[in-house]
Amino acid sequence: EAAGRRAGAGAGADAAEVRVNGALGPGVRLPHNLNVTFPGVEGSALLMAMIGVYGVMSYSVSQRTRELGVRMAIGAEAADAMRLIVGRSMTLVAMGVLIGLVAAVGVTRTLSGMLFGVSPVDPFVFSAVALVLAGTAFLACLLPARRATQVDPIEALRVE
Repeated sequence: EAAGRRAGAGAGADAAEVRVNGALGPGVRLPHNLNVTFPGVEGSALLMAMIGVYGVMSYSVSQRTRELGVRMAIGAEAADAMRLIVGRSMTLVAMGVLIGLVAAVGVTRTLSGMLFGVSPVDPFVFSAVALVLAGTAFLACLLPARRATQVDPIEALRVE
């Protein structure tokens, strides 16, 4: 292990890389481009989560087109109907974000033994991901609700 440290330190590696390489065993070296690979994986995971959240929320709101048609037919204003739909949907999103943050903190505590040189609970990352997913959900609620309020109420009542 000491030889690995000396070899790693001579190559300009930081302490975290030396510890990781030493933990994997002698002669096992991690690729130097690992710091480029992982952000790509993390970005892909966030993109897939955004697509999933958008799809679920958009479908949920579009299923309420008939309800919006009834509200519009009895005289509701488009802004009031949109506010109602988006408000109810964002309440669900807020609960989901809170549950997700609690679950993420629990998982990071479990996985903290595998992290070297990185804090398991990074408030900036947690809040950024929560805001990105909540913003995606907001757009996923707003766009179908806006589209549904612009449809003629009679047509909205015929949609099934």
